[in-house]
Amino acid sequence: MAAMTHTELQDNLAFLSALQMLKQLVEAEALAEEEARSVRKELNKRLRPTITLTSPD
Repeated sequence: MAAMTHTELQDNLAFLSALQMLKQLVEAEALAEEEARSVRKELNKRLRPTITLTSPD
């Protein structure tokens, strides 16, 4: 497995941080599940994470 570049690492950390914030917003009922899914799709497009996450669904 090849090492991540600095940019990939930054993007992955930003992605994970944003996912954590989304989770907190949904739990606080400040954001609907559907909105969170939409935001996650947009994050995937913008940050292009190189890590693979599984959904708990």
